[in-house]
Amino acid sequence: MTDISKVAVYGLGNMGFPLATRIAARFPVQVFDLNEGMLAKAKAELGADVIADPQALSATPVVVLCLPSPKASVAVLRQIGPHLPKDAVVVETSTVNPEDVIACRDVLAPHGIRIIDASLMAGVSQMEAGTASLLIGGEEGAIAACRPVLDAIAEKQIVFGDLGTGAAAKVINNAVAHAVMVVVAEAGSMATATGVSIDKLIGLLSDPQMGLHRPLTYRFAKRVVEGDYEGGMPLDAARKDSRLALDLAQTEGVPLFAIQASHSVYEMASRAGYSRDDYAAIAKLWSDWQVPAVPEAKG
Repeated sequence: MTDISKVAVYGLGNMGFPLATRIAARFPVQVFDLNEGMLAKAKAELGADVIADPQALSATPVVVLCLPSPKASVAVLRQIGPHLPKDAVVVETSTVNPEDVIACRDVLAPHGIRIIDASLMAGVSQMEAGTASLLIGGEEGAIAACRPVLDAIAEKQIVFGDLGTGAAAKVINNAVAHAVMVVVAEAGSMATATGVSIDKLIGLLSDPQMGLHRPLTYRFAKRVVEGDYEGGMPLDAARKDSRLALDLAQTEGVPLFAIQASHSVYEMASRAGYSRDDYAAIAKLWSDWQVPAVPEAKG
């Protein structure tokens, strides 16, 4: 790729405009959005050129997408793909699934255009402050070709692997965050019902050795990844504790959803013969189901 003389940004929404602002601090930008007001704002505040015709992209080496849906991304790429230079790279920052990134790749492939996924992990204030993170997937050469643009967007970057892995990592992270939010809401309701101090509960759950952290940093990172389920807290003991939580919630009239569903996994793992293993052995169920979601043991 030649030097990056300019960057096109498609999508100037809540996240797209601050993203364009960061890019505009280092490169001349071209912009497009369906909102005429946002286009006028970008022209006035960023000195951006409004893309009136896809032919204006004939010498644009990097295009950044920050759009509201996968369909919007595909539609844009179908329109602009024939007009981009052969060595151009598209950077998909929209929140999508891996299959959506692959669909975009297939649209661009006949034109010799490469694409990477660079999912944004940030709120608007983080993007504006430069503290956002990028979760990246794609071919190394394509990533390297647009690295200056990625650096303009966010200093913190994690490259996960092949095309689509950055998008997958964001979806997984968000799924965990949203599921944990339900668990935390249930826990807070149980605490209120039983007179437990919410401030002290937050302190307890925030402790690196306690409920929110240790399942990830120890049981998953060590036991599951390494396939070591000997010793530790037996699964049946964890199942008993889970049952106590259900009993407590029933006594106090607190509806449970996530915690109730999680208990079912411990019941299934016990019946599968893992009752004396460390309770991280619930992960074996996914291997039993032949779903390639749990890492193979090392060694």
